Amino acid sequence: MLNQNRNIKTILLNFGPQHPAAHGILKISLSISGDIITRADSQFGLLHRGSEKLCEARAWSQIIPYMDRMDYVANLIQEHAMVQSIENLSLLKKKPESTILLFRTIFDEFSRILNHLLTMSAICLDLGAMGPIFWAFEEREQIMEMFERLSGARMHTAMYKPFSINCDLFFNQVISDIIYLIQRGSRVISSAFLGLLNNKSFKSRLSSVGFFSQNKLKSYGITGIIARSSGMPIDIRLGIGGQQYAAYNLLTFRTFLGHKSDCYDRFIVRSKELLESYRLVSQSLNILKNKSNNFLSIKKKSNKFTSMEGVISHFKEITSPISDSRGLSLGTVEGPKGIVGVLSISNGANSPYRIHVRSPVSHNLHLLNTSANYNTFADFVSTFCSMDVVLGEIDR
Repeated sequence: MLNQNRNIKTILLNFGPQHPAAHGILKISLSISGDIITRADSQFGLLHRGSEKLCEARAWSQIIPYMDRMDYVANLIQEHAMVQSIENLSLLKKKPESTILLFRTIFDEFSRILNHLLTMSAICLDLGAMGPIFWAFEEREQIMEMFERLSGARMHTAMYKPFSINCDLFFNQVISDIIYLIQRGSRVISSAFLGLLNNKSFKSRLSSVGFFSQNKLKSYGITGIIARSSGMPIDIRLGIGGQQYAAYNLLTFRTFLGHKSDCYDRFIVRSKELLESYRLVSQSLNILKNKSNNFLSIKKKSNKFTSMEGVISHFKEITSPISDSRGLSLGTVEGPKGIVGVLSISNGANSPYRIHVRSPVSHNLHLLNTSANYNTFADFVSTFCSMDVVLGEIDR
Protein backbone atom coordinates (compact mmCIF):
# COMPACT_ATOMS: atom_id res chain seq x y z
CA MET A 1 0.00 0.00 0.00
CA LEU A 2 1.33 3.42 -0.93
CA ASN A 3 2.24 5.80 1.84
CA GLN A 4 -0.09 8.78 1.45
CA ASN A 5 2.09 11.00 3.63
CA ARG A 6 5.30 10.75 1.61
CA ASN A 7 6.79 13.96 0.23
CA ILE A 8 6.96 14.41 -3.54
CA LYS A 9 10.17 16.09 -4.61
CA THR A 10 9.89 19.04 -6.99
CA ILE A 11 12.24 18.75 -9.96
CA LEU A 12 13.32 21.25 -12.59
CA LEU A 13 12.77 20.06 -16.15
CA ASN A 14 14.10 22.00 -19.15
CA PHE A 15 11.61 21.65 -21.99
CA GLY A 16 13.85 22.60 -24.89
CA PRO A 17 15.83 23.82 -26.66
CA GLN A 18 16.72 20.22 -27.50
CA HIS A 19 13.08 19.04 -27.53
CA PRO A 20 11.71 18.83 -31.11
CA ALA A 21 8.50 20.60 -30.11
CA ALA A 22 10.57 23.54 -28.81
CA HIS A 23 11.87 24.33 -32.33
CA GLY A 24 15.45 24.33 -31.12
CA ILE A 25 15.42 27.97 -29.99
CA LEU A 26 13.00 28.01 -27.05
CA LYS A 27 13.77 27.00 -23.49
CA ILE A 28 10.99 26.49 -20.97
CA SER A 29 12.03 25.74 -17.40
CA LEU A 30 9.29 23.70 -15.74
CA SER A 31 9.09 23.07 -12.00
CA ILE A 32 7.27 19.74 -11.72
CA SER A 33 5.89 18.14 -8.58
CA GLY A 34 4.97 14.61 -9.55
CA ASP A 35 3.12 15.15 -12.85
CA ILE A 36 1.89 18.65 -11.95
CA ILE A 37 3.62 21.81 -13.17
CA THR A 38 3.98 24.34 -10.37
CA ARG A 39 5.89 26.98 -12.33
CA ALA A 40 6.85 27.65 -15.94
CA ASP A 41 9.47 30.12 -17.13
CA SER A 42 9.81 30.53 -20.91
CA GLN A 43 13.00 32.00 -22.38
CA PHE A 44 13.38 32.92 -26.03
CA GLY A 45 15.80 35.12 -27.91
CA LEU A 46 18.45 32.57 -28.88
CA LEU A 47 17.97 33.27 -32.60
CA HIS A 48 17.91 37.08 -32.46
CA ARG A 49 19.13 38.39 -35.83
CA GLY A 50 18.25 42.07 -35.62
CA SER A 51 16.09 41.90 -38.75
CA GLU A 52 14.41 45.24 -38.10
CA LYS A 53 17.78 47.00 -37.85
CA LEU A 54 19.00 45.23 -40.98
CA CYS A 55 15.91 46.53 -42.81
CA GLU A 56 16.78 50.09 -41.81
CA ALA A 57 20.13 49.76 -43.62
CA ARG A 58 18.56 48.47 -46.87
CA ALA A 59 16.56 50.02 -49.70
CA TRP A 60 12.77 49.72 -49.51
CA SER A 61 12.69 47.07 -52.23
CA GLN A 62 15.45 45.06 -50.53
CA ILE A 63 13.74 44.67 -47.15
CA ILE A 64 10.79 42.60 -48.37
CA PRO A 65 12.78 39.29 -48.47
CA TYR A 66 13.62 39.78 -44.77
CA MET A 67 9.93 39.27 -44.01
CA ASP A 68 10.09 35.73 -45.44
CA ARG A 69 12.58 34.71 -42.75
CA MET A 70 10.34 35.68 -39.85
CA ASP A 71 7.28 33.45 -40.12
CA TYR A 72 8.67 31.09 -42.73
CA VAL A 73 5.55 28.88 -42.49
CA ALA A 74 3.29 31.63 -43.88
CA ASN A 75 5.86 33.93 -45.46
CA LEU A 76 3.59 35.81 -47.88
CA ILE A 77 1.50 37.14 -44.99
CA GLN A 78 4.60 38.92 -43.65
CA GLU A 79 5.46 40.21 -47.11
CA HIS A 80 1.94 41.56 -47.54
CA ALA A 81 2.12 43.52 -44.30
CA MET A 82 5.44 45.08 -45.33
CA VAL A 83 4.25 45.93 -48.84
CA GLN A 84 1.02 47.38 -47.47
CA SER A 85 3.00 49.58 -45.07
CA ILE A 86 5.06 50.92 -48.00
CA GLU A 87 1.94 51.57 -50.08
CA ASN A 88 0.23 53.41 -47.21
CA LEU A 89 2.94 56.06 -46.86
CA SER A 90 1.33 59.44 -46.53
CA LEU A 91 2.24 60.99 -49.88
CA LEU A 92 1.59 57.93 -52.06
CA LYS A 93 -1.65 58.47 -53.92
CA LYS A 94 -1.97 55.53 -56.27
CA LYS A 95 -3.39 52.16 -55.27
CA PRO A 96 -2.66 48.65 -56.55
CA GLU A 97 -4.83 47.34 -59.36
CA SER A 98 -7.78 45.13 -58.42
CA THR A 99 -6.12 42.19 -60.14
CA ILE A 100 -3.02 42.61 -57.98
CA LEU A 101 -5.23 42.67 -54.88
CA LEU A 102 -6.97 39.47 -55.99
CA PHE A 103 -3.58 37.89 -56.60
CA ARG A 104 -2.50 38.76 -53.06
CA THR A 105 -5.75 37.41 -51.64
CA ILE A 106 -5.24 34.05 -53.35
CA PHE A 107 -1.69 33.61 -52.16
CA ASP A 108 -2.39 34.96 -48.67
CA GLU A 109 -4.99 32.22 -48.33
CA PHE A 110 -2.59 29.62 -49.67
CA SER A 111 -0.12 30.78 -47.02
CA ARG A 112 -2.86 30.35 -44.41
CA ILE A 113 -3.48 26.82 -45.71
CA LEU A 114 0.25 26.03 -45.50
CA ASN A 115 0.32 27.23 -41.91
CA HIS A 116 -2.79 25.39 -40.71
CA LEU A 117 -1.79 22.15 -42.40
CA LEU A 118 1.54 22.20 -40.56
CA THR A 119 0.08 23.28 -37.21
CA MET A 120 -2.79 20.78 -37.15
CA SER A 121 -0.67 17.85 -38.31
CA ALA A 122 2.01 18.73 -35.71
CA ILE A 123 -0.65 18.79 -32.97
CA CYS A 124 -1.82 15.34 -34.07
CA LEU A 125 1.75 14.03 -34.14
CA ASP A 126 2.61 15.39 -30.67
CA LEU A 127 -0.53 13.73 -29.30
CA GLY A 128 0.26 10.38 -30.87
CA ALA A 129 -1.60 10.37 -34.22
CA MET A 130 0.98 9.85 -36.97
CA GLY A 131 -1.19 9.56 -40.10
CA PRO A 132 -2.32 13.20 -40.60
CA ILE A 133 1.20 14.56 -41.07
CA PHE A 134 1.69 12.48 -44.23
CA TRP A 135 -1.52 13.86 -45.79
CA ALA A 136 -0.70 17.43 -44.74
CA PHE A 137 2.90 17.48 -45.95
CA GLU A 138 2.02 16.01 -49.33
CA GLU A 139 -0.44 18.88 -49.81
CA ARG A 140 2.12 21.42 -48.59
CA GLU A 141 4.58 20.09 -51.18
CA GLN A 142 2.03 20.66 -53.96
CA ILE A 143 1.44 24.27 -52.87
CA MET A 144 5.13 25.06 -52.49
CA GLU A 145 5.88 23.62 -55.92
CA MET A 146 3.36 26.08 -57.35
CA PHE A 147 5.12 28.90 -55.48
CA GLU A 148 8.41 27.71 -56.95
CA ARG A 149 7.04 27.84 -60.49
CA LEU A 150 5.91 31.43 -59.92
CA SER A 151 8.85 32.88 -58.01
CA GLY A 152 11.71 30.40 -58.27
CA ALA A 153 11.70 29.70 -54.51
CA ARG A 154 9.71 27.30 -52.37
CA MET A 155 9.62 29.11 -49.03
CA HIS A 156 11.40 32.48 -49.27
CA THR A 157 9.52 33.62 -52.34
CA ALA A 158 9.86 37.44 -52.24
CA MET A 159 6.82 37.42 -54.51
CA TYR A 160 5.14 40.68 -53.49
CA LYS A 161 6.37 44.16 -54.25
CA PRO A 162 4.70 47.57 -53.90
CA PHE A 163 1.83 48.08 -56.37
CA SER A 164 2.77 44.94 -58.28
CA ILE A 165 4.04 41.39 -58.01
CA ASN A 166 7.43 39.85 -58.67
CA CYS A 167 7.27 36.61 -60.63
CA ASP A 168 8.50 35.25 -63.93
CA LEU A 169 5.30 33.56 -65.15
CA PHE A 170 1.99 34.85 -66.34
CA PHE A 171 -0.62 34.04 -63.75
CA ASN A 172 -2.83 32.19 -66.23
CA GLN A 173 -0.07 29.59 -66.54
CA VAL A 174 -0.76 28.37 -63.00
CA ILE A 175 -4.58 28.50 -63.09
CA SER A 176 -4.71 24.75 -63.69
CA ASP A 177 -2.46 24.21 -60.66
CA ILE A 178 -4.76 26.27 -58.44
CA ILE A 179 -7.87 24.44 -59.66
CA TYR A 180 -6.11 21.13 -59.01
CA LEU A 181 -5.24 22.19 -55.45
CA ILE A 182 -8.82 23.33 -54.76
CA GLN A 183 -10.15 19.97 -55.95
CA ARG A 184 -7.72 18.12 -53.66
CA GLY A 185 -8.37 20.29 -50.62
CA SER A 186 -11.57 18.80 -49.20
CA ARG A 187 -10.31 15.22 -49.66
CA VAL A 188 -7.07 15.98 -47.84
CA ILE A 189 -8.76 17.77 -44.93
CA SER A 190 -11.41 15.09 -44.44
CA SER A 191 -8.85 12.27 -44.64
CA ALA A 192 -6.29 13.93 -42.39
CA PHE A 193 -8.25 15.75 -39.70
CA LEU A 194 -12.04 15.47 -39.72
CA GLY A 195 -11.96 11.83 -38.68
CA LEU A 196 -10.13 12.80 -35.49
CA LEU A 197 -12.81 15.22 -34.29
CA ASN A 198 -14.94 12.35 -32.96
CA ASN A 199 -12.02 10.23 -31.78
CA LYS A 200 -12.49 9.67 -28.02
CA SER A 201 -8.78 9.65 -27.23
CA PHE A 202 -8.14 12.82 -29.24
CA LYS A 203 -11.09 14.66 -27.68
CA SER A 204 -10.07 13.68 -24.16
CA ARG A 205 -6.56 15.07 -24.72
CA LEU A 206 -7.81 18.43 -26.01
CA SER A 207 -11.21 19.10 -24.38
CA SER A 208 -11.22 21.40 -21.32
CA VAL A 209 -7.45 21.88 -21.69
CA GLY A 210 -5.69 25.20 -22.26
CA PHE A 211 -8.61 27.47 -21.36
CA PHE A 212 -8.07 31.24 -21.63
CA SER A 213 -10.59 33.83 -20.44
CA GLN A 214 -11.52 36.76 -22.65
CA ASN A 215 -10.24 39.22 -20.05
CA LYS A 216 -6.80 37.59 -20.09
CA LEU A 217 -6.73 37.53 -23.91
CA LYS A 218 -7.63 41.22 -24.08
CA SER A 219 -4.98 42.19 -21.52
CA TYR A 220 -2.28 40.30 -23.48
CA GLY A 221 -3.38 41.71 -26.87
CA ILE A 222 -4.18 38.28 -28.30
CA THR A 223 -5.70 38.02 -31.79
CA GLY A 224 -6.24 35.31 -34.38
CA ILE A 225 -7.36 31.74 -33.69
CA ILE A 226 -6.79 31.91 -29.94
CA ALA A 227 -9.01 35.01 -29.60
CA ARG A 228 -11.72 33.71 -31.95
CA SER A 229 -11.88 30.34 -30.19
CA SER A 230 -12.92 32.22 -27.03
CA GLY A 231 -15.77 33.98 -28.87
CA MET A 232 -14.00 37.28 -29.66
CA PRO A 233 -14.85 38.33 -33.27
CA ILE A 234 -11.42 39.72 -34.19
CA ASP A 235 -10.72 39.30 -37.91
CA ILE A 236 -9.51 42.32 -39.89
CA ARG A 237 -10.40 40.60 -43.16
CA LEU A 238 -13.99 41.55 -42.25
CA GLY A 239 -13.02 45.18 -41.81
CA ILE A 240 -13.52 45.14 -38.04
CA GLY A 241 -11.77 48.15 -36.54
CA GLY A 242 -10.75 49.54 -39.92
CA GLN A 243 -11.01 49.26 -43.65
CA GLN A 244 -10.72 45.91 -45.41
CA TYR A 245 -7.48 45.16 -47.21
CA ALA A 246 -6.64 43.16 -50.34
CA ALA A 247 -9.79 42.06 -52.23
CA TYR A 248 -11.84 40.67 -49.34
CA ASN A 249 -14.53 43.29 -49.96
CA LEU A 250 -15.28 41.51 -53.26
CA LEU A 251 -15.73 38.11 -51.61
CA THR A 252 -18.31 36.46 -49.37
CA PHE A 253 -16.85 34.50 -46.50
CA ARG A 254 -17.28 33.68 -42.84
CA THR A 255 -15.11 33.82 -39.78
CA PHE A 256 -15.60 31.19 -37.09
CA LEU A 257 -15.88 31.52 -33.32
CA GLY A 258 -15.45 28.99 -30.53
CA HIS A 259 -17.23 28.76 -27.18
CA LYS A 260 -15.03 27.02 -24.61
CA SER A 261 -11.66 28.57 -25.56
CA ASP A 262 -9.89 25.24 -25.09
CA CYS A 263 -7.47 23.31 -27.33
CA TYR A 264 -10.30 21.34 -28.93
CA ASP A 265 -12.10 24.57 -29.93
CA ARG A 266 -8.90 25.89 -31.49
CA PHE A 267 -8.51 22.70 -33.52
CA ILE A 268 -12.10 22.94 -34.78
CA VAL A 269 -11.76 26.63 -35.70
CA ARG A 270 -8.58 25.88 -37.65
CA SER A 271 -10.35 23.07 -39.51
CA LYS A 272 -13.17 25.39 -40.53
CA GLU A 273 -10.80 28.18 -41.55
CA LEU A 274 -8.88 25.72 -43.69
CA LEU A 275 -12.00 24.89 -45.70
CA GLU A 276 -12.96 28.56 -45.89
CA SER A 277 -9.54 29.45 -47.32
CA TYR A 278 -10.12 27.08 -50.23
CA ARG A 279 -13.50 28.76 -50.81
CA LEU A 280 -11.85 32.20 -50.86
CA VAL A 281 -9.25 31.02 -53.36
CA SER A 282 -12.02 29.62 -55.58
CA GLN A 283 -14.02 32.87 -55.48
CA SER A 284 -10.98 35.01 -56.24
CA LEU A 285 -10.04 32.78 -59.16
CA ASN A 286 -13.55 33.03 -60.62
CA ILE A 287 -13.39 36.84 -60.49
CA LEU A 288 -10.01 36.82 -62.23
CA LYS A 289 -11.19 34.44 -64.94
CA ASN A 290 -14.15 36.72 -65.69
CA LYS A 291 -11.73 39.50 -66.54
CA SER A 292 -9.77 39.69 -69.79
CA ASN A 293 -7.43 36.84 -70.75
CA ASN A 294 -4.33 38.79 -69.78
CA PHE A 295 -5.83 39.93 -66.50
CA LEU A 296 -2.51 40.59 -64.80
CA SER A 297 -0.09 43.16 -66.12
CA ILE A 298 3.03 41.15 -65.29
CA LYS A 299 6.11 41.78 -67.36
CA LYS A 300 7.77 38.54 -68.29
CA LYS A 301 11.41 38.71 -67.19
CA SER A 302 12.80 35.54 -68.68
CA ASN A 303 15.83 37.43 -70.05
CA LYS A 304 16.80 39.24 -66.86
CA PHE A 305 19.70 36.87 -66.17
CA THR A 306 20.54 35.83 -69.74
CA SER A 307 22.03 39.11 -70.96
CA MET A 308 24.07 41.92 -69.44
CA GLU A 309 21.41 44.45 -70.45
CA GLY A 310 18.77 42.37 -68.68
CA VAL A 311 20.86 42.18 -65.49
CA ILE A 312 21.45 45.96 -65.52
CA SER A 313 17.76 46.69 -66.15
CA HIS A 314 16.71 44.35 -63.34
CA PHE A 315 19.25 45.88 -60.93
CA LYS A 316 18.06 49.43 -61.68
CA GLU A 317 14.43 48.43 -61.21
CA ILE A 318 15.07 46.74 -57.86
CA THR A 319 17.33 49.41 -56.38
CA SER A 320 15.50 52.50 -57.64
CA PRO A 321 13.70 54.55 -54.97
CA ILE A 322 10.06 53.59 -54.52
CA SER A 323 8.99 56.98 -53.28
CA ASP A 324 10.28 60.14 -51.64
CA SER A 325 7.33 60.19 -49.24
CA ARG A 326 7.78 61.13 -45.61
CA GLY A 327 5.69 60.01 -42.69
CA LEU A 328 4.52 57.09 -40.61
CA SER A 329 2.68 54.12 -42.06
CA LEU A 330 1.13 50.94 -40.65
CA GLY A 331 0.36 47.81 -42.63
CA THR A 332 -1.84 45.17 -40.98
CA VAL A 333 -2.77 41.73 -42.30
CA GLU A 334 -4.82 38.94 -40.74
CA GLY A 335 -2.29 36.15 -40.40
CA PRO A 336 -2.97 32.53 -39.42
CA LYS A 337 -1.52 33.17 -35.96
CA GLY A 338 -3.04 36.63 -35.44
CA ILE A 339 -2.72 40.17 -36.70
CA VAL A 340 0.66 40.90 -38.32
CA GLY A 341 1.62 44.56 -38.33
CA VAL A 342 4.53 46.48 -39.84
CA LEU A 343 5.12 50.06 -38.70
CA SER A 344 7.48 52.02 -40.93
CA ILE A 345 8.75 55.59 -40.67
CA SER A 346 10.14 57.29 -43.76
CA ASN A 347 12.26 60.45 -43.86
CA GLY A 348 12.27 60.62 -47.65
CA ALA A 349 15.36 58.46 -48.17
CA ASN A 350 15.53 55.26 -50.18
CA SER A 351 15.58 53.22 -46.97
CA PRO A 352 13.25 53.33 -43.95
CA TYR A 353 14.17 55.43 -40.94
CA ARG A 354 12.52 52.93 -38.56
CA ILE A 355 10.84 49.55 -38.99
CA HIS A 356 8.93 47.65 -36.32
CA VAL A 357 7.08 44.36 -36.76
CA ARG A 358 4.18 43.28 -34.55
CA SER A 359 4.55 39.56 -33.97
CA PRO A 360 1.33 37.75 -32.94
CA VAL A 361 3.37 34.73 -31.80
CA SER A 362 5.19 36.86 -29.22
CA HIS A 363 1.86 37.91 -27.68
CA ASN A 364 0.54 34.34 -27.76
CA LEU A 365 3.59 32.79 -26.14
CA HIS A 366 3.39 35.09 -23.12
CA LEU A 367 0.21 33.24 -22.15
CA LEU A 368 2.24 30.10 -21.59
CA ASN A 369 3.74 30.90 -18.19
CA THR A 370 0.43 31.37 -16.39
CA SER A 371 -1.53 28.75 -18.33
CA ALA A 372 0.94 25.99 -17.42
CA ASN A 373 0.65 26.43 -13.66
CA TYR A 374 -0.99 23.52 -11.83
CA ASN A 375 -1.68 21.59 -15.01
CA THR A 376 -0.28 18.18 -15.88
CA PHE A 377 2.71 17.92 -18.18
CA ALA A 378 0.57 16.18 -20.83
CA ASP A 379 -1.90 19.09 -20.81
CA PHE A 380 1.00 21.55 -21.07
CA VAL A 381 2.18 19.85 -24.29
CA SER A 382 -1.36 20.04 -25.74
CA THR A 383 -1.68 23.73 -24.85
CA PHE A 384 1.75 24.60 -26.20
CA CYS A 385 1.03 22.87 -29.52
CA SER A 386 -2.29 24.68 -29.92
CA MET A 387 -0.57 28.09 -29.68
CA ASP A 388 1.07 27.64 -33.10
CA VAL A 389 4.53 28.94 -32.21
CA VAL A 390 7.14 29.88 -34.84
CA LEU A 391 10.15 31.29 -33.08
CA GLY A 392 11.61 33.03 -36.11
CA GLU A 393 8.85 35.61 -35.81
CA ILE A 394 9.72 36.40 -32.18
CA ASP A 395 13.52 36.36 -32.43
CA ARG A 396 13.66 38.80 -35.30
